[in-house]
Amino acid sequence: MPLGIDPTVDYAFKKLFGDPDNSDLLIHLLNAVLNPDSPIVEVEILNPFNDKDFAEDKQSILDVKARDERGTWYNVEMQVKAMGVLRRRLPYYNALLYAGQLSEGEEYELLASAITVCFLDDVLFPGVESPHLAFTLCDCARKVQLSDCLQIHTIELPKYHFDEGSIATADPLVQWSFFLSRAANFEAAELKRLLPERPYVKATGVMEMIALTPEQRELYESRRKAELDYKSFLAAARREALAEGLEQGREQGREQGREQGREQGRQEGRQEGRMEGLKLGLVKQAQLLQSLLGESVASEDEVGAMALDSLQRLCDELKDRLQASK
Repeated sequence: MPLGIDPTVDYAFKKLFGDPDNSDLLIHLLNAVLNPDSPIVEVEILNPFNDKDFAEDKQSILDVKARDERGTWYNVEMQVKAMGVLRRRLPYYNALLYAGQLSEGEEYELLASAITVCFLDDVLFPGVESPHLAFTLCDCARKVQLSDCLQIHTIELPKYHFDEGSIATADPLVQWSFFLSRAANFEAAELKRLLPERPYVKATGVMEMIALTPEQRELYESRRKAELDYKSFLAAARREALAEGLEQGREQGREQGREQGREQGRQEGRQEGRMEGLKLGLVKQAQLLQSLLGESVASEDEVGAMALDSLQRLCDELKDRLQASK
């Protein structure tokens, strides 16, 4: 039977990487993401996982904060939805992690690097093929880096195309991404066969423990339900916003059509007015020319009944005859 425990659910994710008993898994994960020249060998988890926190506080902090032996600070989190606000939130919290190291009056030299690692079970950058993006402070046009003291790494799990046949020899970040994405679908023995290295075997054991321990399973299911409810809420909100937007668009379209109709009517009215003015002028002109020629002057109604082009020709003929009579 498949494990049925999704590591991207916040309870499982923090159990894996936020429990001091599993600090070796966090070290392995960070080394897989950062691939540092000198591997991380020790971390202190600053907000350790506690089952009681999840049981008593539905809003408990779900990210993992840690500091390594060199003093570098880490914030590691799992996001199930890549909302647009995340692009602002990640830099904000990374900056807090960096600035929060100093007390008033302390020297800037005491500041250590602050690194945020965000796994996403969604796509934040649809136009970029790479699943793993690393952001630092730099001049992009000239490729000049100001500092690597602030780093943000995003790993978009849906962008990976896993091959079960070669996953055992894949890059460690690909292996962890496979574990996070697919662990729930495999039996424990099969997952250990696919990922036989010790960190993944231990992580599989953590998932088994959650599945088999009633209290842990209950907390996991509670958090999973909360995430599903949240996703449903967002989907419903998007549908409602879309429907409202479409209705507003239709109403704006109708109003615009009415306004265009009114404007067209005004334009047509102005055009009609100009035509009527022109015709009236030609009528008066024709009557005057007939009078000067000593001819019978047609009534205004009679001349006015003529088409505009016919009236114009009549005036031209009368002018010619008047000119010829002089």
